[in-house]
Amino acid sequence: MQKDNEREQRRLWNDRRRRHASRAFGGLRVDMSADHHPDDDDISMYGASGAAPREARGRVRERPDVLPAPASLDEPSTPIRPLPGKDSVARLTLTGISYVVTAVTRRSRQSISAQWSRSFRGSATTPHDDADCDDVFFEASLPLSQQQQHEDVDVTDGPKGALPRSMRSASGGVRINTPILGSMADNSNRRQFGLSAVGKLIGLSLRPVSDANVTRHFDEYKDYRPYFTWWVSTAQTLVLLLSILCYGFGPVGFGRHTHSGQVLVKTLSLQQVEWEEPASFWLGPRAADLIHLGAKFAPCMRRDARIARAIAALARRERDTACCIRNDDSGCVQSSKADCSNTIETWKKWSTGNGPGGRISGSVCGLDPKFCEAPRSIAPHEWPDDITKWPICRKSVLDGSAAAGRAGHAAEHMACEVIGHPCCIGIHGKCVITTREHCDFVKGYFHEEASLCSQVSCLDDVCGMLPFMRRRRPDQIYRAATSLFVHAGLLHLAMTLALQWLFMRDLEKMAGPVRIAFIYLGSGIAGNMASAIFEPYRAEVGPAGSHFGLLACLIVEVIAARHKLKHPQCALMKMLAIALVLFLTGFLPWIDNFAQVFGFLFGFLISYAMLPFLSDERKKREDEEERCERRKRKFLIVVCLVSAIGMICALVALFYAAPAYECAACAYFTCLPFAPDMCASQDVRVRQLDGV
Repeated sequence: MQKDNEREQRRLWNDRRRRHASRAFGGLRVDMSADHHPDDDDISMYGASGAAPREARGRVRERPDVLPAPASLDEPSTPIRPLPGKDSVARLTLTGISYVVTAVTRRSRQSISAQWSRSFRGSATTPHDDADCDDVFFEASLPLSQQQQHEDVDVTDGPKGALPRSMRSASGGVRINTPILGSMADNSNRRQFGLSAVGKLIGLSLRPVSDANVTRHFDEYKDYRPYFTWWVSTAQTLVLLLSILCYGFGPVGFGRHTHSGQVLVKTLSLQQVEWEEPASFWLGPRAADLIHLGAKFAPCMRRDARIARAIAALARRERDTACCIRNDDSGCVQSSKADCSNTIETWKKWSTGNGPGGRISGSVCGLDPKFCEAPRSIAPHEWPDDITKWPICRKSVLDGSAAAGRAGHAAEHMACEVIGHPCCIGIHGKCVITTREHCDFVKGYFHEEASLCSQVSCLDDVCGMLPFMRRRRPDQIYRAATSLFVHAGLLHLAMTLALQWLFMRDLEKMAGPVRIAFIYLGSGIAGNMASAIFEPYRAEVGPAGSHFGLLACLIVEVIAARHKLKHPQCALMKMLAIALVLFLTGFLPWIDNFAQVFGFLFGFLISYAMLPFLSDERKKREDEEERCERRKRKFLIVVCLVSAIGMICALVALFYAAPAYECAACAYFTCLPFAPDMCASQDVRVRQLDGV
């Protein structure tokens, strides 16, 4: 909206818009030549004001400043060398690395041996030596007048303080003609502009362009470089490769995968255990690993009421448990009275006056306030009479007289070997007391330092990334942005890179990296927030909302450039067809249609606010009409920006205040069961567990 350089910026933007339209939307109109500029772009003819004189109005514009003068028939015309084009980002990177390596090696060579060299050989002493000089600056047989002429020219031609050629001839100076310098000066094998290094390596060649205007058009273009496209694509690729390297591949398929085997459970017996987890056809990590890497998962982003109620119910049941000690002194485990056998085990439950300090809540296997020194149970930090509020004992001391074992019937729960500890299973924070072997088999998180499930926070293990600021209070709202860089597998990443290479790269060349970064990140975050509202218990990854934001930007650009396109209706239908195909992919697992729809809406609003010169430019406007158009443009920018920001704020408020915990129809909008159990829960299912 700046007035000082609006004409120049409009001209540059129109150039970029025509190039982008020719690449993305098809051919331009016949009357839209490369030199055609709407409005008053020809600043060089009529000055900075852009107003043509009265005698020049109504006739075809000419470009006398760029048309070459008629060449003489006697003098040969010198061909004009085209301006070099911009190098690619990859070529700039390789050039920078080559420069650093060359500078380092050159410095090392200079430090080893510094030799003085000169550019001319010594004078010839014999006729034979003089005959070897194939390139001499002058010959001694020149007339005196010509020598004086050479001296007059050469004195002013060289650097300050340089000797004239007549004086330098006394030393017999000649040019150095070596194969090394000749090969360095040879530029015939240079890479053609527009041909990549790989294309040169495999022997590709570009077709010659006959139109001089097209050649000059590509030589003088001032497009942006797609820095953001390269950066975000590289980051997404590295994240997936590192995740596969660290976590490996998960089960491949369209339904659920079943694992089975015999495992040592807390009854100290081998039992057949089966558990299921969702399979993925994207060829990537497991669902739990993707959540650990930063996928969109609402229970990790804010406190979930349903999961909080489940944790509270588990704490109430755990409050009535006690230490179950085996009669053969083979070990003990924390369990309820129903799970403790009356024949081979003893359930050690404190009663009134039996517990330490008159406690009735307990006992706990391997944990007692009397035998813990850190943290010690002393006033005012005395442990409460509720085992679900006991801390983890970091240092325990057993007194031989007090902990006499089963012989003295004192502190039996401290003398036995604890065979079961808390294990976090699944993605919803389910905790069970079991053995390490069983926990590792179902790929859970085993807490050997704890004795009760109330002492651990399973959501911390499930979510990973940065720890919660408050215990059991998820606050990883940044997952709305980190999930844009996580992908479900190699096929998912390939689809993302293809879309960004086909659309985002050319769009960034026109709009610039800053605008594209705002559209890409803003649309992705808005889409993920909407997905977290309507589908809180389904993890989603990938920049689906960002891609629909880019499609919205392309549609806005089609509408703005419709007067320059040869077939604007075809271009618009092409964009809508691509959006429809991508919307159908949202019915597959790990891609959410809520993210795509809301990403499209946000991208449409922010594109109208950030893309300049979207108004009709087919005719020249008067000053009053131009001021009115400027006011309309400012009003449109303010409305679109306020709407986009209000949309983000409303989604965040709904996410915390009124999430859709129960929405059966929402599940069918984002995933259709094309195969059995294809849209089933992403949590694991464990069957045939003894005591769980």
